[in-house]
Amino acid sequence: MAELLWRARLHLIERVNEALLKDLIDGLRAANPPVLTGREANGILQGHKVTEDMTGLLVDMVCKKGNTASSIMLSILEQKDVNLAKDLGLILDRPCEHQTSRMEINGPNFR
Repeated sequence: MAELLWRARLHLIERVNEALLKDLIDGLRAANPPVLTGREANGILQGHKVTEDMTGLLVDMVCKKGNTASSIMLSILEQKDVNLAKDLGLILDRPCEHQTSRMEINGPNFR
């Protein structure tokens, strides 16, 4: 997941706005366990005035924390801006919870 997030870094820097950035940071702080500490969040928000710089720093921090942290950030991005996540190819193919599998419809001998 960290590699996927890293590959999307430049596109995220270009397209994440300030409101989405704050939502991402809030979500990463609220995760259990938190991905970002209060000090890290403040460092991002207060250390730079340009949203692009803050976004780059956030992606760098999260990628360095590994796959679990990156997966959490991608999940938050999908919840907050599904269209951006789709445009950047960050939504992994997975069946919807409400979809019924072929196995459930036709049994194990479906061909």
